[in-house]
Amino acid sequence: MQKNTNMLERLGLPPLPSNSPDTIAALLWARQVLQQHQTNTYAVTDPKGIDELKPVKIGGVDQWLHIRGRNRDNPVLLYLHGGPGFSMIGWGWRDATFRPWEDYFTVVTWDQRQTGKSYYPADDEYNPLNIEQFIQDTEEVIQYIRGHLNQDKLFILGHSWGSVLGMSIVKRHPNWLYAYIGLGQIVNMMDNDQVLYDRLLKHARNQKNKELISKLESMAPYPDPNRIEESFVENCSFIRRELSHLAGEALMHHIPYDSIIKHSSLSRLLSPHLTLTDISNAVLGDEVAVFRPPYQFTKEFMAIDLPNQLGSSFEVPIFFFTGLHDWHTPRVLSDKWFSQIKAPYKKLMHFKDSSHIVINEEPGKFLVALVNQVLPCSEGVTSE
Repeated sequence: MQKNTNMLERLGLPPLPSNSPDTIAALLWARQVLQQHQTNTYAVTDPKGIDELKPVKIGGVDQWLHIRGRNRDNPVLLYLHGGPGFSMIGWGWRDATFRPWEDYFTVVTWDQRQTGKSYYPADDEYNPLNIEQFIQDTEEVIQYIRGHLNQDKLFILGHSWGSVLGMSIVKRHPNWLYAYIGLGQIVNMMDNDQVLYDRLLKHARNQKNKELISKLESMAPYPDPNRIEESFVENCSFIRRELSHLAGEALMHHIPYDSIIKHSSLSRLLSPHLTLTDISNAVLGDEVAVFRPPYQFTKEFMAIDLPNQLGSSFEVPIFFFTGLHDWHTPRVLSDKWFSQIKAPYKKLMHFKDSSHIVINEEPGKFLVALVNQVLPCSEGVTSE
């Protein structure tokens, strides 16, 4: 034991727990070692840098922000995560992917209410969630950031569900923003899942997959207009998983759906930003609102139709960054809406080797696009 302890000390690692043969104790030790490694690797040491992980009272409840950058005078980029319920704080690639962004931006990630570090038990009977509440939370988060970092304007990157919140802010508060980036931009949720269903059925028929064809035909029409919420909840995950297996066209182009979920779980388990309580909440806590009966939030979610709800005329530069193979939020819908959008400046970029999570699939090209195309908007310049 002494020899092992001395070796660990030379490697700069903490000593094994006294009951190291115990499996749980050994796993907790390994978790501590890996957490410390991540903390050291991604530490912000610059004199003007910022690295804050803290709760802020938003909408009457504690909601967590992670604010990082190498120079707090850099423009702020607020990342609005997807889902609803797909939190960013604690994702392994949150630090790995965003670390280069932090040379150019102060990057803010926010775990939305009842999600990730901002989890609290649901109260659907007396205080159900609704989309307007999330939009108001977003407004409060932005107001806090503007004051805390002493910056009047910022960039918003809305990913998937986060793009619903982001475009709402673009419409309501253009004076708060340098520009908006829609990543996996949602347009109309009923159309969204109809397109997904049709795409999967086409693949199944092309490959003569009789079992899958039979399964899909049995759920038609999808989404069922007579029971929209139940139809979506019962089938949405199956359709996305099968489309991923069949064509690499759901979350990521080259990584299977199930592998992404496993990676997410492991990265959260090892994250230095998440406590064991946070992890327990993720495993044992309430299901995300969109999947919870009586499906009131699901009803609002499936009624999202941004062109009709927000119009197509905006006062802020608009960027749509889209994976060429994204059928989770089908690019055919976002491309069509983009063609109708009127804005002071707009640019559509397709990432040819990506599906829905472009920032992880083509991180270098995404960063180049952010720096060369988006960042100049902070100086009132647009890149042609």
